[in-house]
Amino acid sequence: MESVYWKEELKRIAQTLRPASRLRRWSERAANIVERDISVGFFIVRRLIELYKVSSRTASMQLNVFSTPSIKNITRTNSHDLEENYNWAIEKSGTLDVSYACNQCIHSYLMFVFRDKKRNLSDLIVASDYDRNKKVWRIPVSEILRLFDVASKDYPVDIQMKHDEKINDYRVSTD
Repeated sequence: MESVYWKEELKRIAQTLRPASRLRRWSERAANIVERDISVGFFIVRRLIELYKVSSRTASMQLNVFSTPSIKNITRTNSHDLEENYNWAIEKSGTLDVSYACNQCIHSYLMFVFRDKKRNLSDLIVASDYDRNKKVWRIPVSEILRLFDVASKDYPVDIQMKHDEKINDYRVSTD
C-alpha cells in the first residue's frame, strides 16, 4: 500500500475541519458531511497504524479529551438526548490512546459535531457501541486536527521486524 494517497486524503479532511473566516451555511447535510469526514479520517489513521505506514510517534499519540458517565440506558431511540443521558456536571479531562479514539469513531453508536460561538467546529461528541452505556467522549476538534496533521506528515524512516515464536509472526516497530 502506498500511503501517500491515504495521507493526501487525511490532509484534505484536516483542511475542512480548520477554523475559517467565511463559513458555509450549517445544515443537516453539512453536519453529516463533517461526521463522515471525521469517521473516514480516523479510519485512515487506524489503517496507517495497522500497516506501519506511520511511525510509533503517531501510533503512540494520546489525545486530550473529556468524558462523562452515562446515567441512562442508551438506545437507538434516545441516543440524541445528550443532556438527559449523560452527567455533564462531572465531566472529566483525560487522555485517550489514538487507537481507542479511532475505534470510538469507526464504531460510533452516536456522533455529534458542535460549533463554537464563531460557528467554527469545536468538539466531537462520540461513543462507540461498546462505550455507549458507560460514557461519552468529547474530543476537541483541535485534537483531531493535531492527530490528522501528524499522521499525514509521518513517514517512517526505520522499520524493525523481529520474529516472535509465541504469535508465529513478526513484531514490527517503526521510527
